[in-house]
Amino acid sequence: MLRVTWAGYPGNEYEFEVYPLGTAFKPFSGVYVACASKDGIKWNAFYIGEAKSFSDRLNAGFEHNEGLKCARRRGATHLGAMIVNGDANRLAIETELRHVLNPPCNKQDNALLNALSDYMASKR
Repeated sequence: MLRVTWAGYPGNEYEFEVYPLGTAFKPFSGVYVACASKDGIKWNAFYIGEAKSFSDRLNAGFEHNEGLKCARRRGATHLGAMIVNGDANRLAIETELRHVLNPPCNKQDNALLNALSDYMASKR
């Protein structure tokens, strides 16, 4: 089992089990990271989200999530998943990791700039 630790705010670390894209997930709740690694050591986060059900969000719902589609276009090859119970806990961890890791597909402040960035990434 591949595990990756993502650092949050100072003193906070979160361990994720990492699976190839296309893996079927069970209906656990938690936080997920769409990511890739060129060397198997350093992982790049493209998108971070939270779900009440990994099964609903990451299986059938994958194609309806713009952030995950953006991550795939940018080169995501894996999904890191960490089970987190409780809506407040899930949202707090997801928000913390988004702020610290600043993944490109979570940026919502400028849709035109994000679309251009996605287009440029697809041309590389």
